[in-house]
Formats: sequence, C-alpha cells, structure tokens
Amino acid sequence: MSAPDHVWGQRGAVRVQGRPVHYRRTGQSGAPVAILLHGSPESASALHAIAHRLADRFDVIGIDTPGNGLSAPLDHPAPERADYARHLLGFMDAIGVARAALYGFHTGAGTAMVAATLAPERVSALALDGYAVWTEAERADLVSRYCVVYPPVWDGSHLAQIWARLEEQTIFFPWNTPRLDARMALPPTPIDIRLRRLRDWLTAWDTYPAPYLAAFRAVGQDGPDRVEVPTLIGAMARDPLSIHLDRLTDVSPQVRLVNWGDDRDQALAGMTAHLTAYPGEPATRPDPSDAALLASLARPEPRESWEPDDHGGFLLQLWHELRREVIASAETQDALDAGLDPMALQARLTAIIQARTGV
Repeated sequence: MSAPDHVWGQRGAVRVQGRPVHYRRTGQSGAPVAILLHGSPESASALHAIAHRLADRFDVIGIDTPGNGLSAPLDHPAPERADYARHLLGFMDAIGVARAALYGFHTGAGTAMVAATLAPERVSALALDGYAVWTEAERADLVSRYCVVYPPVWDGSHLAQIWARLEEQTIFFPWNTPRLDARMALPPTPIDIRLRRLRDWLTAWDTYPAPYLAAFRAVGQDGPDRVEVPTLIGAMARDPLSIHLDRLTDVSPQVRLVNWGDDRDQALAGMTAHLTAYPGEPATRPDPSDAALLASLARPEPRESWEPDDHGGFLLQLWHELRREVIASAETQDALDAGLDPMALQARLTAIIQARTGV
C-alpha cells in the first residue's frame, strides 16, 4: 500500500534557539529554497499539495511551527508573530539558507509576512494562501473563546469533545459560533484528512494555542502596507478569510491580491508561478538533520484491529482497550496508577494514531 499524500518528503530535525524543530524536505537538491509554513493547529504534512507543485523547481522545506506537529513550543509565555518570524529566520540559519521564497497558509501566512518585513533581504517572494485581517471585535472574541484544551479524564470522555470540536471547525467559523452567518459551505471532509487533523491536534495538545493566539492578536494591516518583496495574497472563495482581502485597502506596490474562486488547481498554479518568478538561493550546506534528535521526537505504536469512523467512537474504543490492558498486566499498585494516568493513556493513544497516519 502506498503512503498517503500527506506523508511527503524526507523528515528531518534540527535545534533552533536550543529547541527541536521538525521538518519535511523534497524537491531538487541545489535548487533555490522554498520554505512552507502551515496553518494552526496542523503540521507540515498539511502542505503536501503545494510541496508537490513546487518540487520540480525548488528545494522545498516545510516546517512544523513551534508548538505544532513535532516541533517544541517557543520558550516564551505569550509569543507574538515576530517571535515566530525570528524563529523562522533562525531555522534558515540552521539549515544554511540565506534567502528563500516563502509560502504561508493562514497562521503561516502571518509569520511569513512578518519575516519579510523584519528581514526583506532573507525573503525573495511571498505567496500567502489566506491572510487574516481581524476587526477589533473579531480579535477580542477569538482571543477569549477560540482556543480550548480538553484535559484528559479517566473515562476518555474528553475524546468525544475533541472529535466534535474538530468536526465543528469544518462547519462554522469561528467553530464555536453556530450562526447562519458563520456557516461554511464546505464539502464533507474525507476520513483520512480528519484523522490527520486529529493526529496533529493530539500531538500538539496543550501547546497548540500559542501560535493561534499570536495570529489572533496581530494587526493584519501591518505588513501588507509596507512589504518590500513581491507578494501574492489570495484566498479560495470557500475560505473564511476570503472576505479579508477587501479589508486590505492600503497595500504596498509589491502586493497583488486575488480571489481564486473555487478552482484550487488555479490557486496552486498561481502561487507556484509567483514563487518561481522570484526564486531565492540554494542552501549552502548539506542537510543538517540530527538523526538522534529526529528519532526522539515521536515513537509511534503500531496497533492493528481498529478503524476510524465518522462519529469518533473508535477513540473511546481504543481508550478502553488501553485501560483494560493496563489493568490486566499491572503487577503493582504503582504500575497500575502509572498506566491508568490519563496523560499516559493519552500519549499511547496519540502514538497509535501517529502509527496509522505517519508523523
């Protein structure tokens, strides 16, 4: 059986600011570098479609944002977009990239924009796929209500909340606003994509809110009004951020705005053409990935005899199977207590889903 599309490239890991960063890499060695930044709360695996498009022309690198995927969070209690942008520049230093083209989706688009304004000499071009420009009321609501962490509990009932939360974000934006004007006309999400998003949610766990909150606090107009590198900002019609294009009324001469309608192929082709027209530079050193560090970031636990379902019941089934196994095998009270600790069970369940979906 072939690997799913989202399992792309060669995985790697380096340390930036002393903390692990996980990334994927594909394309042409020695070609100009294109760096891809995903949205929250996903990982670089979500970037497979644009990575495949760019791979014929670029050395393509997609990174897990700090606090998402397998990358450690920033060492900061409340990081802002500039902190993530500086981290990105540090990552470029770690892999030997002086100047790169940047693609960013949603949260990643904000980070890419700030990186280009902080260090325009390091960025050849920007392709931003959905860029947020919040109103004051939206910003206040998103900061106060959007990011929820569901603590693990002994009976696994938190898993139903997580599954429902992930489902709701495909129906309404914001996910916790069940109003007609918040309803999105999205087609049903295939189960493999839902399972991948679940994996990313469980893997990031309580570190996923930080990049989200940095994006929610940001003033979107700050950047497009003064960016000095060729910049394409676009959105699909079904993207809730498509209406934000009209909010960018004061933009730099370097910025081009486009609504791609319903044609995703057109959007990918347009972003590929834009980045190809303004390539950066090749990396100046061999891939510096640390094999031992990479191996330490995840330990998937292969397990047969389970299948995902539309209603998320498989999560509760796995949870109770793990509990029963611990109860049957424990030889001491300490072993029983440790095995039944909800966080320990959560880690094992996450490892099982990682094994099915890839990391």
